Amino acid sequence: MSNAKVIILSGYGLNCEEETLHAFNHCGVDGNIIHINDLIENPKMLDKHQILAIPGGFSYGDDTGSGNAFAQKMKLAIWDELKAFVERNTLTIGICNGCQILVNLGLVPALNNYGERDVAVTYNSSARYQCRWIDVKVESNSPWLKDINSLHIPVAHGEGRFMMEGYTLKALENNGQIAAQYINEDGNPANGEFPANPNGSINDIAAMTDKTGRVLAIMPHPERAMFSWQRDDYHEMKDQAQRDGIELAEESEGIQIFKNAAKYFS
Repeated sequence: MSNAKVIILSGYGLNCEEETLHAFNHCGVDGNIIHINDLIENPKMLDKHQILAIPGGFSYGDDTGSGNAFAQKMKLAIWDELKAFVERNTLTIGICNGCQILVNLGLVPALNNYGERDVAVTYNSSARYQCRWIDVKVESNSPWLKDINSLHIPVAHGEGRFMMEGYTLKALENNGQIAAQYINEDGNPANGEFPANPNGSINDIAAMTDKTGRVLAIMPHPERAMFSWQRDDYHEMKDQAQRDGIELAEESEGIQIFKNAAKYFS
């Protein structure tokens, strides 16, 4: 078991909390699913936890822009406690809708100060919801992404396109805050081309961190790529393993993100 405990937020349309908690539990991290209203009522709960996870979903129906209303609710009610949480030696992850919430909160990339919004996550270039498996390359010093070079992982979003000013992009590159980028099947940069880049995100960005690397905002869903049987190419992998006379590993690449969080506090 890890020494850490995780809070998985829920409420108002977040809908991946059970899978996300299962991923942490599988890696030895104990935790609780906490409704945002309960956290607002008792923000001291953050003091007793080391990991905060904001899962995917469609909070407030994406009516005022994905993740915006949920982020505003958090900022108005518990900003001081939230800021204190990320400033101590903790880990925070936002997945899909959670990624959008972290961006709207200004917790990533937080180039100058936490709370200042530097980037936007907006509508896919296709103007359509995209639900598909993609590949990303990982180059990051984030504790979340330790020893991960690439991921085969699904996306499921209508607003996943990172956009920003040129000077912001340059700063992210210089700081090593671009955590993951979409690539094609050959391992080359997607160069904005659909479907390898499913949303038209600038510089093929799929994930980014704050300057410390301890806050990760990621659009693809690692909790949906925990096990090999979840993969879109499972049957091909299973057939190949049988031909090679080997046993197919149960775990897939996405689980490493949660294992890294557990190890960080071991």
